Amino acid sequence: MEGKESPERANSSSLSTSQTASGAFTHFQPYARSKGPILGLGTLFAVSAIIPSTIVRPNVHFPPYLHRVGFSLVFGGAAYVLGAGDARNGSGIATAWSLTYLFLHLRRSLRPPFYPVTLAMTAGTAACTALYGTEYFMYQT
Repeated sequence: MEGKESPERANSSSLSTSQTASGAFTHFQPYARSKGPILGLGTLFAVSAIIPSTIVRPNVHFPPYLHRVGFSLVFGGAAYVLGAGDARNGSGIATAWSLTYLFLHLRRSLRPPFYPVTLAMTAGTAACTALYGTEYFMYQT
């Protein structure tokens, strides 16, 4: 029995290091720990990858094909990590890559003329940044 830990000690080491939210975020915290929002965003990026950029007017911003495919894969990976039960790393991946997309495309996607798919991708990314970023920066220790 020398190599085994006591049940109390084993259970204490596997406890989550996250805090329960208070206030307005209480209603959103279950979504911030689930894979649903980021999986939906990854699906939106994957579906947008089948839209050829030739159907968009030349002066409208539409992210390059590799960005749409790449971000859909990364967001799918974040959904996998969240689905595996690792809320800390999953919310960190979702936050970091959402901020990266916003850094690259926010200003150009909000400049007229608008394209609805680009606006949906930007709005969804901003929402996921707020949702998972609050979980990562405020409620994880």
